[in-house]
Amino acid sequence: AVARGIAPRAAPRASATIAPAAWPAWMPADISLVTERAALDLARSIQTADVRVDDWIAHGPVRTAFYRTPAGAGGAGAPLLLLHGFDSSCLEWRRLIPLLEASGRTVVAPCVLGWGFTERGAVRDFSAAAKLAHLAAFCEQVVGEPVSVVGTSLGAAYAAQLAIRHERLAPRLCLVDPQVLVDGTGPMASLPRPLAELGVNVLGSRWLRGVANRLSYRAPETFATADAMEVGRLPVGCDGWLDANVGYMLSGGIAVSADLGALAERDVLLVWGRDDGIVPPADNAPRLSALLPRARLEYVDECGHVPHLEQPAVLARLLAAF
Repeated sequence: AVARGIAPRAAPRASATIAPAAWPAWMPADISLVTERAALDLARSIQTADVRVDDWIAHGPVRTAFYRTPAGAGGAGAPLLLLHGFDSSCLEWRRLIPLLEASGRTVVAPCVLGWGFTERGAVRDFSAAAKLAHLAAFCEQVVGEPVSVVGTSLGAAYAAQLAIRHERLAPRLCLVDPQVLVDGTGPMASLPRPLAELGVNVLGSRWLRGVANRLSYRAPETFATADAMEVGRLPVGCDGWLDANVGYMLSGGIAVSADLGALAERDVLLVWGRDDGIVPPADNAPRLSALLPRARLEYVDECGHVPHLEQPAVLARLLAAF
């Protein structure tokens, strides 16, 4: 199937920044560099909740950052749990959430353990197992009802594992430009810690984030702005960012490909940007469809790796009835 969008037109509107004193202490100072109205509006609406986890994950509850549709504003149906990608935050969904809510859906968008604006100081373990356990605890303690889980890029791997291991919590699954067929963190898992720290610092640099920003879009001249890079890079300014990502890299990351067969009898929605250059659909969509024979595959035209940012109206229509 093909989901057609409109050709990119203009960059998102800008808005005046908020004085530093107006932001909570956990919001990085570089929020002052962000001008996109959608990003600032969503950032103002982020909540936190203390999520109880096992002692091997953290020494006490983890202050977890998330966005949730205000009470009474959502419609019928299970909430959509939106899981962002690697070292990103819930702000990744800034252009999609208003459209979903306008269609009557309730949205919950957490910052995954070790990423985004969720606390790192109390955390002992940033592995994939810890991230998944924290997500399950968040669903049980904060959401409190079954969700339809939507994951993008590497977040799709966590969405898939949540649906596999906790079907009661996440009975429905949507994978967006999913990075699920290549497992782990590769050679970084075996690096000495000083070299791993050096590699992670490079990953956080504005130069490399700018490169990744440009690769993410079909129309980088419209969407890969300096402002978009700053939004994506905000977690780098959070306390404990380096240790959290080094810990994750050295843990080996997430491996989900061998488990995907558990979803063979489940109805899964696959959404792929037609021009995704990071997880190319020509290479990956047929392989994933073969593993998930009941899945429905939708391509988004005029779109790269991030439909929720480049063609949010198209993705919102696909998710409205999901």
